[in-house]
Amino acid sequence: MDEDSLPDTTDPVENIPEIAPNEVETLAYQHLIDRLEEIENLPTTDAQMKRDQRSQFVAVWSEILQIPPSDAPSCYQKCASLLSRLFKQNQIHIIRANTKIAREMCFACISQLTHSNISRFLKLKTEQQNLPDNRILKKHIFHLLRIAAQTITLIPFSKVDDRQFIENHFELYTVLIEHIEQSMPEHGETKVEQGHILGDIALRALNLLWNTTDRTVLVPLLLRNDFVKKLLGWLAQASKLADTNNRPLISIVLNIARHDDGADELNKYGAIDIIKEYMKIKPAKPDNRSLAISMTLALLSTPEELKRDTKDMNNVLNRLLQLVIDCSKNNRFRHEGFHVSEPLVILVKMFVVDERTLEYVLCHAETKPPSDPHSTIRLFITLLFKFTNALDVTNQIRQYTLISLLNIIWSISFQPNYASELTQDEQLMSIIKKFANDDQGKEVLEDYKPRSMEGVKEAVHGILHNLNRDFKTDMILEKKKTYRDARISDSTTKIQQKPSIMVSYSHENNDFCTHVLEVLNKHNDVFNIWIDRTHCQGAYDLWESIADGMEQASVIVCLLSNQYFESKSCRKEFIYATDSLKKKLVPILIEQFEPRGWLGIRMTGIKYVRFRGAFGSEQNKIIELSNTILATLSPQTLHDDDSYPLHLSHHVVSLPSPPSPPPQQQQQQHQQHLSSTNSIQQISIVTLRLFNQWTSTGDDINQWFAYHRLSNKLRDLYDFQTGEEMREYAKILVKDREKQMHIYERLFSKKYNGEELPPHEFNRFALALEKLLRENLPPTTTTNPSTSKNSSTCIIL
Repeated sequence: MDEDSLPDTTDPVENIPEIAPNEVETLAYQHLIDRLEEIENLPTTDAQMKRDQRSQFVAVWSEILQIPPSDAPSCYQKCASLLSRLFKQNQIHIIRANTKIAREMCFACISQLTHSNISRFLKLKTEQQNLPDNRILKKHIFHLLRIAAQTITLIPFSKVDDRQFIENHFELYTVLIEHIEQSMPEHGETKVEQGHILGDIALRALNLLWNTTDRTVLVPLLLRNDFVKKLLGWLAQASKLADTNNRPLISIVLNIARHDDGADELNKYGAIDIIKEYMKIKPAKPDNRSLAISMTLALLSTPEELKRDTKDMNNVLNRLLQLVIDCSKNNRFRHEGFHVSEPLVILVKMFVVDERTLEYVLCHAETKPPSDPHSTIRLFITLLFKFTNALDVTNQIRQYTLISLLNIIWSISFQPNYASELTQDEQLMSIIKKFANDDQGKEVLEDYKPRSMEGVKEAVHGILHNLNRDFKTDMILEKKKTYRDARISDSTTKIQQKPSIMVSYSHENNDFCTHVLEVLNKHNDVFNIWIDRTHCQGAYDLWESIADGMEQASVIVCLLSNQYFESKSCRKEFIYATDSLKKKLVPILIEQFEPRGWLGIRMTGIKYVRFRGAFGSEQNKIIELSNTILATLSPQTLHDDDSYPLHLSHHVVSLPSPPSPPPQQQQQQHQQHLSSTNSIQQISIVTLRLFNQWTSTGDDINQWFAYHRLSNKLRDLYDFQTGEEMREYAKILVKDREKQMHIYERLFSKKYNGEELPPHEFNRFALALEKLLRENLPPTTTTNPSTSKNSSTCIIL
């Protein structure tokens, strides 16, 4: 949110008396006074003349500001007088219509503000700034800040040089922040309870910070020198400030929260609690700060925090959708200072972290006029049509809006209930396919993109994939079918190659991924490793390359985290692997992440490995990870891939043997070993024989339980004697798994002195048994009616 229209502000030095130039000043600076008078008398009957007048004035103004005010007071006074008239005649505001002029004007003002004369003034206390000798310089600084604040919002900062300019002048922002800090109530000599006024310069400095942070790409530059900590300190004092003085604070916080790094910094200092206290302040008159508060809390809160207060979350969603509706009616796509991209970006994030928010916005949001799924989806589609050409122009906010809308439509496309609403719109499908097929490489401005958003290419391919309109996915699936058919038709041909392991991960977890790769590389004689780092460099089509890697993989290792869950690209990979390709997965859960939503429902029954601490400190988990992957690649599971024979027993990883304990401890450790052995079997690689080769005297049943990581207690509880007995029980289990679980929960508790049967282990047991049944169904015999009629076989009933 930017300061779209500055309120009228009383000129702080409007009534400065005329200053007669002294003899020394007349000799040294009379030429500047003469030039100002010439500029004042220039004709301004058309736009070009106004631009010429402005350019000449800025050049003279810059020259005057290099002179100490005490040496040329009449020059300063004459320049200030002309400056005021230019503002009143609306001459300088014309720069808002031209980005090039805006850049020149903004950078000129910022450069002048860093001059030593002005830096010294900004370090003075408010009382000293108001002394008669300083009032004329104060007026110039006031207008420099005003122009800089108004023009910085017009600069896209797509060029590195523009961003570098702000970084090179960061010292100015440091001085301004310190000036505001010293103007706050808690720094005053007298105790203030309410109504504190910051002063003209401090308020203008806040306005410049407000509009600078609105350029999201600049936010990281301002996260220095404890700026966020000081900002939250100002917000905590807001109840003591005059109403117009505390208004910019929440907008600056909102702008910073729009950047992931800014949100992290705000949460580091407990911003949510401070903002909730700020909410208690009632504005003198209704404005949009309550909406700014809601948007900020939505950006800073975790999904769990939002879910805890459904009423507040629903209210936020109502207001966000209403703001999108209101902005869509304006030809500049703005409403009350907000651009339509701002609520859209927040909706993108909320749709990713919790699918129920999408359902609420589409079906239950309260707006004026009332909305329903059809009208809301049409709203997003219609907006997309208006921003379709955003990639053809160098306007970052238009491109940002386009990317946000594509991400929202991508989220909608994940829901089968609303897919038809998208596929039936031929114009929408045409635009999406055009973006997908556009290989001309149109440059997208390198503006900041939050973690919850994906780029244009990723979004449109995701939409087409979800709607079954992605011809490249169809080609891959057809290629997979052809490949399998070829193997079936020529059973004598074996593909003598190592299997492939693919790693699916969020780039936010790069460091963790590197550690996983180090573990996998220790087994590169057993399998190849596919990862985008090594296989997508220079790829013509990134998604096609990733899809090829997934299709060829025997196992996909997924590094699951909040960042993975919130990435629609990762979601696309995971769903393609599970739903379309039916691949074997080895999920790795990072830290405290718990699968939920679209991910949680697909994780049911899949064995995973969790790393709660630093990777290197969890040696036992590293061993478990290696063994789990190797077990998944055992000869039986590789049967479908026709891989060359693997002797996995040579790759079983064990923890290093500890030194022998003293004799007195050996008996105790032996008892502990027996106890643990009766509970869960040690991780190892087990090779199963074919089911039709099982014998009642062999160890096949024990091996089956060990292979599926099932405890000895569960094995002893069922006490299967033959494979046939297991298969017959599987038929009973399939009919009513829940009933069987209740029965064996009671038996387990009775047999093991009140212990509870772990539900996840029973679920793993049930899935394994159902698989055994599917793969080993007994042959069925059918009777041919035509032959039975003439049969001479005697059937005894």
